[in-house]
Amino acid sequence: MRSYAFRFRSASFIFVRASITQFPTYPTTQITPYNAAYAMKRRLKAVLKGFAKGLTTTVIFVVIAEAALRGAYYVRNTKVTVVPLPYTFGDDYGPIPPWLGGLLILKSDPTLIWTNLPNARRTYLDIFSPVRGEQDRLALLRQFTPTLPEAFRASPTWGIQLNSQGYRGPEIALAAAPSTIRVACIGDSWTFGMNVTEDQSYPSRLAAWLEREQPGQQYEVLNFGVLGYSSFQGVQLLKERVLPLGPSIVAIGFAMNDSSAAGYRDKDMVATSAAPTLTKRVADAVTGAALESEIYKLLKYEALVFRFRPKSIGDYLKAEAETKAPGAVNYDAIEPWTRVSPRDYELNLREMIRLAEEHGAKAVLLDNELWSESPYRSVLKKISSELRVPLVDSLALIDAERARMEQDLEKSLDLADRGTLPALQNPKTTVVFRVFRGPHEVPRALSIVGTAPELGSLVPNAIVMHDDGMAGDQKRGDGVWSYMVPFAPATSLVYVYTNSGQPGVWEGLDVPHIRRVRVPPAKDGRPVYLPIETFGRVYAQADNWHPDAGGYDRIAQAVARAVASLR
Repeated sequence: MRSYAFRFRSASFIFVRASITQFPTYPTTQITPYNAAYAMKRRLKAVLKGFAKGLTTTVIFVVIAEAALRGAYYVRNTKVTVVPLPYTFGDDYGPIPPWLGGLLILKSDPTLIWTNLPNARRTYLDIFSPVRGEQDRLALLRQFTPTLPEAFRASPTWGIQLNSQGYRGPEIALAAAPSTIRVACIGDSWTFGMNVTEDQSYPSRLAAWLEREQPGQQYEVLNFGVLGYSSFQGVQLLKERVLPLGPSIVAIGFAMNDSSAAGYRDKDMVATSAAPTLTKRVADAVTGAALESEIYKLLKYEALVFRFRPKSIGDYLKAEAETKAPGAVNYDAIEPWTRVSPRDYELNLREMIRLAEEHGAKAVLLDNELWSESPYRSVLKKISSELRVPLVDSLALIDAERARMEQDLEKSLDLADRGTLPALQNPKTTVVFRVFRGPHEVPRALSIVGTAPELGSLVPNAIVMHDDGMAGDQKRGDGVWSYMVPFAPATSLVYVYTNSGQPGVWEGLDVPHIRRVRVPPAKDGRPVYLPIETFGRVYAQADNWHPDAGGYDRIAQAVARAVASLR
């Protein structure tokens, strides 16, 4: 990177030197007005010639450097077998390397803002998994060589194959086959099927569940999910791409991206003004070309990396503990910076339902947020009630699936019997944290760390858990590590687990996810055993924002029942 910058400075020096050294010298005797004008003309000509040479040298250098960068990126990306999906606490990755641009699957669109890249083929590496240190994830994203470090070679992968229209699934015919009910699923990454293969996405599982619900009826389920879409884009997508295909049912799933305070409103991103003048079009073209230059992108990236100061996990834990209740967010105040406000979200949903019904289709609403106090959830419930449109409560389904998994794990480990710990004469609730090691080795011990003094006051690997059958631990050596500590009832706790790291050092990290619990009241003064968590896993979720394959399957089953109820 530095060699490019040095050559650029060298080229500039050559340009200046050429401009200076091209001045000819002339005798100073017998100068007449004619000779002076002639001399000035010669000097000006020499300056222009030097300027032209310097400019030509600079342009040639820039062209060569640009071609070299693009060639290097192309060669690199042809050797990439898996594309990492990085995760850090707070969704803060820092600057993204410019050489990853060729691996994106989104392209700009004048009315949809962006859309999927047709015929894209990718294999993604899921690194929502434990690592030794947080820098491991950032280093994987930043490295130029496409080799996969040893720490991530066991991480799961999932692939996508988009059709010629840019969507997951087979090619879409203009009309459904006779006697076939066409179901169009529109939405964001939940509909797309983030973190799972195509056959595990909720639209694919919906097709399978519909066959079970109504085996005598033919269904065709189309997946129109696009990463990052909001309800604003959903309205445009429905008008342009979906309704012309004549669906009988439209399953609508938006909210997660609508609530994003991205610094802009989606409705302002689509040009609606008069056609620009020729001068403006030329200026925009020049500016766009400059901004798309790989040299510019690389220099900008290097500058951002120099300024980037990643936060520690403790910083994110502290911020999470200090955050006000999500329901207290004033979306009216931040409306200019929110992609789609709750008010516009309601208008968009009503418009999608109206458009669907106008074209003879029925609608199903799908909640797709893992945020219980989201104001967008209340909008969904209101519309569902008023317009009598079925609503699939995904959050409730994920919570139920999580509870089932916790109970199954407890039974499989023979820990459903909480033992006979005596009642404690303590106004506080004695809480027993439990975490199963899962497939991960524990060289020393699992630890818990949070903001509370009882959880180490943000000092990692200080509060050591135990698997010795003592002090609340139910069985010695069963891989379930425990920690018993009293808290006042209703105390809200945020915490993470670590595995055998050095005290005071963020090592042996769990998945990049902050765990939370509200301390329940004690019954008869006896200790309260919290559900068994698993190191390196969040039940029914593939990451902080998306379900896993099992979660998508539960959602698909509920959507299938809603679709069947519409007949």
